[in-house]
Amino acid sequence: MTNRPDLPPARRWGATALVLALVGVLAGCGPAATRTDDANVLGSVSDHLDDSSSAVASAELAVRGSAAGRLPDVTADVVVGDAAETATGAVHGIGTVVLSTADAEQVRDDALDAASGAVGPVTAARTWLGRPSSSSADEVLRALDDAATALDDASGAVRHVQWARTAP
Repeated sequence: MTNRPDLPPARRWGATALVLALVGVLAGCGPAATRTDDANVLGSVSDHLDDSSSAVASAELAVRGSAAGRLPDVTADVVVGDAAETATGAVHGIGTVVLSTADAEQVRDDALDAASGAVGPVTAARTWLGRPSSSSADEVLRALDDAATALDDASGAVRHVQWARTAP
């Protein structure tokens, strides 16, 4: 037997409360917290994909307007220049996201591929605006449409994993 004196009841309750609080904090760092964090971070990925989709749509409108003669070349160039900056910013934003699970990382990587794949067609649209005879508007529009489809697919995958993370 030890010669340790018993703690007074108030100190026992205080020590018990402290232990329970620490257990609660540690439990908050467990799998449920990780799932919620991934869902929140995937929301950021989704936002960047939306930015990239917007850039592709802006470039498409500028090419269509310029090809039809309804949009001055200078205006179309400014629109597509801004779209190119937005598209590259989206790639950077997705590339900086850190996730905690392999399946969420895979979705992020797929989103990064789709966003990266959109930069080329957007910059090709700007090149086409500078030299419309270099290729047909239809070729540029087809590439932009393919990029939009890839971005839509990536957005759907992100939403699916996000939903799975927030489902009870």
